[in-house]
Amino acid sequence: MSTINLKSGVISTFLTKVAILLLNFGTVALTTRLWGAEGRGFISLFIADLQLIAILTNVFTGSSVSYYISKLGRDKLMSQAYLITFLLSGVASVILSLIGKGSNLPLMLFIVATFLGYVTFHNSLYIGTQKINYFNLMSILQPLLLLLFTITFNFIFKRFDIHLETGYYAYFYGQILSIIIVLILCHILTRKTIGSTFHFTLDKETIKKSFDFGWQTELSNLLQFFNYRLSYYFLGMLSGIASVGIFSVGVMLSEAIWTVSKSISVVQYSNVLKQGDNGESIHETKSMSLISLTVSAAFIGILLLLPQSLFSWIFGPQFSGVKRVVLFLAPGILAIAASNVIGNYFSAIGRLKVLILKSALGLVVTVLLSFLLIPRLAIDGACIVNSASYIVSSVILIVAFMNHRQSMQM
Repeated sequence: MSTINLKSGVISTFLTKVAILLLNFGTVALTTRLWGAEGRGFISLFIADLQLIAILTNVFTGSSVSYYISKLGRDKLMSQAYLITFLLSGVASVILSLIGKGSNLPLMLFIVATFLGYVTFHNSLYIGTQKINYFNLMSILQPLLLLLFTITFNFIFKRFDIHLETGYYAYFYGQILSIIIVLILCHILTRKTIGSTFHFTLDKETIKKSFDFGWQTELSNLLQFFNYRLSYYFLGMLSGIASVGIFSVGVMLSEAIWTVSKSISVVQYSNVLKQGDNGESIHETKSMSLISLTVSAAFIGILLLLPQSLFSWIFGPQFSGVKRVVLFLAPGILAIAASNVIGNYFSAIGRLKVLILKSALGLVVTVLLSFLLIPRLAIDGACIVNSASYIVSSVILIVAFMNHRQSMQM
């Protein structure tokens, strides 16, 4: 199998992610208009809970699948991934419900998390077999269906005069139905890629190998999740769920800038898995990181030039502080834009301790500053916390990459 052409792969993935971004933007705008800051905050906490469960299940459905699919085959990896995802999603949903700091919808959370984990397995398989077009197709289909089904269910609810507070469920029903449809299509494409014959096989050695590889990557992602989303929970407890809604919209707009670096990273990760750790991979990673930073800086500059009145018009008058959130987050967003490509490079070559270190130190910054700033400054404090954490994590990755590059040249 030939290595993916980097330029064409990045362009196709970038266009896909732009489309996903626009669809997610449409969903956010719809939900803010329908249910205001409080409704958006409720949905944002649900998504944060979902991301937290995904990190746990990704140990067996994420990068370990991409890494081992050519070595161990589909059946062993798929068997363990489906079973463990089901069990972990159930346990985690109950625990999060008992803690009561998130969306507190355990049944909805369990269903969505389970099916999303299954879809993640197939997407990881496509990356590992360099079927990037399949990955892009599944990635864009789910948010498209989510937006369409949310509109449909909301219309039905209003038609039957269901109360406004129950209207949030239009979004959750849309999540479930969209993911089920995507999962069915994933099975069709996987059969086309690898074959239709499947044998359920649980193998202790496969589970051990997947866990040994996956836990290190996902430990880094777990720490990074708290760097990105711990402020949601702090704001929810200290300033109310409406603050979470306003802050989450600003975060969504800011993190949209990462579309560039994520597009590059997906293709670069797949290529490095194929090429290995060599001079060409290092040179491509450096070049793509600089391109990511430059293009991201241009996009965030455009975003900051937009008038505040435009944000209020799109999302509603409750979201008048969104541009201020974007401004405070901008330095950290650019730092991550530069380091995302590097992080995926280290993941592809198995240098996972670097990812854990950068996320752990970023989390220390997040926790310390959260206690100091969010009680005093609320949303502004949360912005400063996130931006500082992003910068610290990125500096560690960049320094580690420079040291690795020098050692390879010696």
